[in-house]
Amino acid sequence: MLSRRIRIRNAVIIVVIALFFGYRWCFPGRSFDSELWQENMLPLGSNVRLGMADRIVARHVLRGMTSSQVIDMLGKPPATDYFSEWDLVYRLGPERGFLSIDSEWLVVKLDQNEIVADFKIVSD
Repeated sequence: MLSRRIRIRNAVIIVVIALFFGYRWCFPGRSFDSELWQENMLPLGSNVRLGMADRIVARHVLRGMTSSQVIDMLGKPPATDYFSEWDLVYRLGPERGFLSIDSEWLVVKLDQNEIVADFKIVSD
């Protein structure tokens, strides 16, 4: 009888661990926080925006939004010469990796009706 309880306990532990890692794999990053996203004084090496952008992209949050809805959510993107073929460009922070010499960006393409048609994370 005791060995059956141990097997059940072990099975429950395995299921909980699988659910935790499955959730992290399906929904990477961190929850979106508009105030924190728009904070101008984030530390230089901060990856706060990167984590939020990972979740935005993984969950397709921007799909079907209007440009004004995106700007309400993420703020007005600062002017940049990078990625001119995209309509909205947000700097996320230093590129992830051992030698991060570039930056990562969230780029958004709008269709003729000002609706989000595509978005992704890119490096410069």
